[in-house]
Amino acid sequence: MWEQMRTANERRGLSLLALASALAACSGAPARPAGATYRPPPPLALVAIVDPSPGHAAAELRQLAAVIQTAATPAQTLVVSLLATAPPAHTHVVRGGESLSSIAGAEGVSLAALQAANPQLGPLAQRDWNRVYPGDRVTVPDGTPARPAIVTRAPAGPPAPALVAAPARPANATTFQEAQYRHAQAAAAETNRQRISAWQSAAALAVAPWQAQVLRQLDELGRGGAADPADPADGRQVTAAVEAAANTLAGLPGRRVLLLLAGGPAATAAAPAAGTSLAHVHLVVANASDATPLTAAATAAGATVTVLDPALTELQLPAVVGG
Repeated sequence: MWEQMRTANERRGLSLLALASALAACSGAPARPAGATYRPPPPLALVAIVDPSPGHAAAELRQLAAVIQTAATPAQTLVVSLLATAPPAHTHVVRGGESLSSIAGAEGVSLAALQAANPQLGPLAQRDWNRVYPGDRVTVPDGTPARPAIVTRAPAGPPAPALVAAPARPANATTFQEAQYRHAQAAAAETNRQRISAWQSAAALAVAPWQAQVLRQLDELGRGGAADPADPADGRQVTAAVEAAANTLAGLPGRRVLLLLAGGPAATAAAPAAGTSLAHVHLVVANASDATPLTAAATAAGATVTVLDPALTELQLPAVVGG
């Protein structure tokens, strides 16, 4: 008997649904198109160049820590290079049939050194070291470099939520139909706002452990110091670091930002090396009293450039990098 009653109720519900659909079609009530999936902003791909000199490292690493605290995104990639450990280098553009092993042999460097100089060709970019493709730009160090101080990737975060599609506006709507449409439009917008807000909260929770880990690494880096600080007036150090950073960013997905925190006299004397491409890269120069030559050269190389006022860097930096 209970099964018969349940079947009868289901049939009655289907009949009411069909009747409501027919009435909506006759009345011209707004239809509800199929929804879509929320598309979060692209993840941040950030390469930061830090001057490890005792007079600069602590302040620059604090600035970077503020960026990580406020501008972290799911699947964000972060590479922190110390200016003193950025060796002179040149770029090799991969040709068909080449591998990192063959390039290392031809260039006279170890495979480990080549991998350390090119994190964009490995797990950081979710790639296999054994596979490079024609057109990949490989930084070839001259000598034995230290690997970047920090190479890390944030977790991917929760799945993006499904969104409610906005209702279609009825043609030749009556006053009542127009009110119905506006009510449905507001309800869809509020539903989507809540779903996106919930996703953002879940994403922040997913990224929080990674943020804490990076902040600890930055703190340890600041306390560790550098045995061989860069010459404060040698622009070649910055030129080499920018070239390596450009190659790294070219292989990383997302919104590419090159953050030059080492913006002292060396940055004033630096310019990207000939042939360096900064297309689709946002170069942010901090702590520089005069970055005019660097700005002009970086713009010519395809970058968009923001130079921060040294007095306002700590206030402006998180918002500029966070986009």
